[in-house]
Amino acid sequence: MDSLVIAGLVFVCLFGGAMGGMWASRRLKEQHLSKETQEAVKLGVGMVAAMASLILGLMTASVKGNFDSTSRDVQQYATYLITLDVALRHYGSDADAARAALRAYTSHALDETWPGQLEPRPAEPGQVGAGPTTQVRVTSDVSEARLSQVGRLIRALDPKTPEQNDLRSEAVERYKSLSALRWVLIEESATQVPSIFTVVLIVWLTFIFMSFGLFSPINAVSVSVFLLCALSLGGAIFLILEMSTPFEGIIIIPPDAMQKALQHMVK
Repeated sequence: MDSLVIAGLVFVCLFGGAMGGMWASRRLKEQHLSKETQEAVKLGVGMVAAMASLILGLMTASVKGNFDSTSRDVQQYATYLITLDVALRHYGSDADAARAALRAYTSHALDETWPGQLEPRPAEPGQVGAGPTTQVRVTSDVSEARLSQVGRLIRALDPKTPEQNDLRSEAVERYKSLSALRWVLIEESATQVPSIFTVVLIVWLTFIFMSFGLFSPINAVSVSVFLLCALSLGGAIFLILEMSTPFEGIIIIPPDAMQKALQHMVK
């Protein structure tokens, strides 16, 4: 479900719960709103609030950790691309085809993962597929085919000097690291926030806001505060869900490192 829809649902439930508590307080008998009752309710709600804070903290830590890890891996991936291109460049003209394939793959990966960041580019001769994408796709058969072609061209190199032999070995090892890290990024592309966590958290927060409204005076200040608090918590849930998809939505990992890698290749 879209993060904005869930955030809106959180706001409606929380603010509705507070207003429901205010509405209920006007229809309860006085003994049900006594000081002793308020103390008992505060004690129970305090325990629920502590658990809600724990769940919210766990969700935040999980998605933030994955987001930061993915950002570092993207930078490492760009570094692997640059060092592989440098090794092929030093190899000589025999590696031009492999370098062209590597540039084509990098351009396609950028266009596929960050749509709209690059101008449409024509397909390289002999490459699979061409043209920009309009939807974020961290992995596809086209990307895998392009990267596999880079590997085939590197392995097909026929070194004629000891230096070329060393550069070919370096390129093969860098290609293996690149392929492995690509699958790591695919796995990191989305942190699955358990739906049950979100549902339970919404229920708990709604109950908490309902208890707040139950013993709050009905005036503009109270309603405004509950409105702002509901908006704040809805915003917090929105940020958590947005960060759970590092390549989609409003909060994404910037493509700067990959763009610099591509710029380095075309020099």
